[in-house]
Amino acid sequence: MFIALCCLLSALTLYIQALTHAMGAKRWGVLGLLLGPFVMPMFFTHKRMTMLKAQGRTNVSMLVR
Repeated sequence: MFIALCCLLSALTLYIQALTHAMGAKRWGVLGLLLGPFVMPMFFTHKRMTMLKAQGRTNVSMLVR
């Protein structure tokens, strides 16, 4: 029961994050549903690679937090 809930919550989180960052939301939602929170590092890496590809490698970006 706990594993199913964890997978469902990670699928929902990944789906929302993929929508806000203009990535394939359905794909990340299904991956989150199947593999659970183990997909998170892959998602963050893919998000960073997508950002670098969109802006180019010669540009400098600063994230202000």
